[in-house]
Order: sequence, then structure tokens, then C-alpha cells
Amino acid sequence: MTGGRKKIFELSGVCFAYKEKEVLKNISLDIAEGESLGILGESGSGKTTLLSLLLRLVKARRGNISFSGQPLAEMTGKTLRNFRTRVQPVFQDPFLSLDPAQKVEGIIGEPLTSLKLTKTGAEKKERILRVLEKVGIGADAMGRRPEEFSGGQRQRIVIARALVTNPEVLIADEAVSALDIITKIEILTLLHELKEKGNFTLIFVSHDLPAVADISERIVVLDQGEIIEDAPVRRVLHSPAHPRTRLLVESGLTLGGN
Repeated sequence: MTGGRKKIFELSGVCFAYKEKEVLKNISLDIAEGESLGILGESGSGKTTLLSLLLRLVKARRGNISFSGQPLAEMTGKTLRNFRTRVQPVFQDPFLSLDPAQKVEGIIGEPLTSLKLTKTGAEKKERILRVLEKVGIGADAMGRRPEEFSGGQRQRIVIARALVTNPEVLIADEAVSALDIITKIEILTLLHELKEKGNFTLIFVSHDLPAVADISERIVVLDQGEIIEDAPVRRVLHSPAHPRTRLLVESGLTLGGN
């Protein structure tokens, strides 16, 4: 369900098993360019595994996943490096996902180095400063370490690291679950603003229905490794098709666990 827009990810009959336990079952899903897609599910539903497949951190046991028409499983060398440039993750815990030994300049600049995206130190520094400004962090942060920042500031640095490659797709994994309510609202607002200005595809993975509903135009609900709902956010909130989703909406609670 892409609303006529060009597909950027296409999944067909995707299955994944861990130690012979089937974690994802026959997942078929299209994700459009420029879309804000929420993937909602409780602990054990398979959402983190799905995210790992989209990032090509693991490979599907069965089925096919393609990005811009190219099969993910066949990507190697320059093609895979190009994919890593175009698709970037924002991981869950800003206290764990930043190297405490590195300064902010090194943390944000690491993708530019590993993906060979800049030719000079001056170009690299300019890109780091530009992306820090985008996320509302001052240039003085360059020489500081993560321990000197609050949780919200750290998550802004995590987002800056993802955005520094100018990705076409940002995949956020429980990006606000480790934050207090005020900071959560600030980061969701930031993602809204960045999405409006950057025109990238946002895939927001969470167990938190209010957060998913706030950031997404369409929601996919996973339950026990299967897609039980795939609809625009308004339809999910006001007339959910599946009983499990209906109970969640009626309770107004999250789906429990990370």
C-alpha cells in the first residue's frame, strides 16, 4: 500500500527463523519513497528482526527483499556500500549507541570515513557542522564526549550521525523509548521537522502506539511474526480491523516491552 508513489522497499513472502523458531512468517510489504511508516508490535512480535532484514544485517530464510529494484541478498562491494549510504539506522538507546571514548566529531564523522563519502578533512568537518545545526546542537559539541550531554541531546547526536550521509531512508528503532515524556515529544517534533525538510522515507519501529501514531501516515502491526494490520493511521486508530489492534487502541496503552 504505497498510494501510487514509487516503491523503495519491496518484501515478498519473507520468512526468518532463529534457532529453528520462525520469527517472521510470509511477510509481504511495500514501502514508498517519502513515506512515514510506523511498524508497531510488542516484544517478540518480530519487528526488530524485520528492521534487521531491511538494514541487511541478517538475510531472509525465504522470500525476497529489494531496495530500489535491486535484491538486497545480491548486494556486494560498491553496491552494498551505496545501500549503506542511502539507508541509515537510528538505534534505541542513546546511552549505549554512542562510543564514550570518542568525541562527537569522530562519532558523526565515522560513516563519512567508512563509506568514503568525503575527500578532505575540511569537507568532512563542514558536513558534520551542517548536520549538527540541523538537529539543534551547537558547533561546540564537536570536541565533547557523549557523557557531557543529556539523553535528548545524545539522541540528537545519534540522529545527526544517521543523517550525515544524506540518506534516502531513515530507520528508527525504538528511538524514543529510552527518553522521558518531555524529551520524547522534543525528539518526535525534531523527526517531523527533519522529515518535512529532508524528504526522506522514515520507518519508525516501536511498541508505543501514541508515538507511532504521531509520526506515521501508515501503520503496520506485527503480531507473532505476522502482519495483522496495514492501513493509514486514521483507519488504525478509528476502525482497526484486527481484534488485537482494536484492544490496543481502546486501552490507549503501549504493547508492552521493548
